[in-house]
Amino acid sequence: MERRLTTILAADLVGYSRLMAADEEGVIARLRAARAAVVDPALTEAGGRIVKTMGDGLLVEFASPVAAVRMALVVQRAMTEQETGPEDQRLRFRIGINLGDIVIDGDDILGDGVNVAARLETLAPAGGICISRAVQEQVRGKLDAVLTPLGPQAVKNLPEPVEVWRVEIEGVEAERSVKAGARPSIAILPFDNMSRDADQDFLADGIVEDVITELSRFRDLTVIARNSSFSFRGTATDVRKIAAALGVRYVVEGSVRRAGDRLRVTAQLIDATDGGHVWADRWDRTMADLFDLQDELTRAIVTAVAPEISAHERTLARQKPTESLTAWELTQRAYAAYFQYTPEAIALTKDLAAQAIAVDPGIVAAHALIARAQAAEVMSGRTADPAAVLQAAREAAERAIAADDRNDAGHAALGFALSIAGRHDEAIEALERARALNPSSFTTLFLLAGRLLDQPKNNDPDRTLAAAREALRLSPTDPFAWALNTVIGMALVQRGDVDAALEVLEKARKYPGSGWKPVMGLAAAATGAGDLDRARVLVDEARLLDPGLTVERVRSGMPTFEFPPLDSLLERLAGLGLPQGSPEGPA
Repeated sequence: MERRLTTILAADLVGYSRLMAADEEGVIARLRAARAAVVDPALTEAGGRIVKTMGDGLLVEFASPVAAVRMALVVQRAMTEQETGPEDQRLRFRIGINLGDIVIDGDDILGDGVNVAARLETLAPAGGICISRAVQEQVRGKLDAVLTPLGPQAVKNLPEPVEVWRVEIEGVEAERSVKAGARPSIAILPFDNMSRDADQDFLADGIVEDVITELSRFRDLTVIARNSSFSFRGTATDVRKIAAALGVRYVVEGSVRRAGDRLRVTAQLIDATDGGHVWADRWDRTMADLFDLQDELTRAIVTAVAPEISAHERTLARQKPTESLTAWELTQRAYAAYFQYTPEAIALTKDLAAQAIAVDPGIVAAHALIARAQAAEVMSGRTADPAAVLQAAREAAERAIAADDRNDAGHAALGFALSIAGRHDEAIEALERARALNPSSFTTLFLLAGRLLDQPKNNDPDRTLAAAREALRLSPTDPFAWALNTVIGMALVQRGDVDAALEVLEKARKYPGSGWKPVMGLAAAATGAGDLDRARVLVDEARLLDPGLTVERVRSGMPTFEFPPLDSLLERLAGLGLPQGSPEGPA
């Protein structure tokens, strides 16, 4: 059976049945005219071979992806100019183009290469074109059109999502129905060597290569490969044009300058849609071990870029009307709600994440977020049936892992749910698996630090402190920085370093929206230091923040109070005005 690699174009007439029902003879005549005047001449010019025709579409084979996309642009632009009647009567084609392996069956072609082209055609807007990653890699920089990444798209009868780009055509509006995916995409351009010594190129290139590798661990980012981004080395091209050619939203560019024993590295993150700077920083270092220096600078850049993109994506999602949000944007809005951590915000988190899953069932981040939200409800004592909610949380986390077992988010969410269920050893195992997949994930280290703090056996405050401090280093301005400082403070109490604990917990208490937990942690530390008057005032403050607060609520919300020496402190706090028992119903 003969096989070959080829470019396949699938085209379909939008609303064919409706048009034929309204004016059968007229539509046939107009289609023939369009074929003769537009489609066939463009095919001949591009060297395309018509494999077969249907009443409303074509399947065409090309030797070149560039020729196929250029031909499609000619046809779609000509049809836009030619068809100017009432909108519901215009002839509009959808076109999908793929580069893939096919099976030859006489004059026909079969196989996944053809199937993907057909599915891409269904994702294209009326009058538009969608292409696969394989085609995008061949045509970028060779078209007079912008390529917009739509991210991985789940399509019918194909086991894996297809990475899709839309070819933008003036006068053709993208349809809101294509909402799945749209995760952020980024290219790391070669850093400029500003030193006189050309031999320093290896250091600049090494940093960029390592940044690309480490950012690729973030499975919710589409990171352009080195060979593609390095093709722009030494060019003075506008960064927005580079982004359009590579099909990305974000670009990182930077420079390396060496003077004697001193080294300065700068980097900036740019939103290429408007050319605006999202983030910029610089690092001055002394030349020592080059490999250690390269590792340090790589970590610094990666741990700045990933949180900045997340924060920027959440901001963008909040600015768009809900009905036009993609699955990714719905998830970002859900995260923004989750960070508020109120009962209402957690309910909104679950609702938005469920909407994202309805659009894209394979979106890992949404499944993982539902698991975290449900586990957080149980930890906060806000559920009437904790066992059922935790079971649902574990199932949500397992769906995230099933969708992509190399994405740390699912494993981290599972670890959180298992810990709240009291399965501490399994929880730590899941979180360590998540950390192995992505050592630069703030979320994983944040959850790991909390679970280590709550571990009843072999509790190690130093291990907790290391994880929490590393998480803060990764994202010092994270919305959950108050929680990490609370974890650090409680770990210091466990270690017996009460003075340091008081300082850190006071800092955590001052974060906006931090709630009662750092206040109760500070009350516990003050009690341990013998300052009962201050502890009493803090207990009253915590009860003002949450009138339903009781000893049992604190014990379930901060499990570390169950373990020495904090359990005895909790009982002493009860004597300072904290009621025993639990509130009736969810808080």
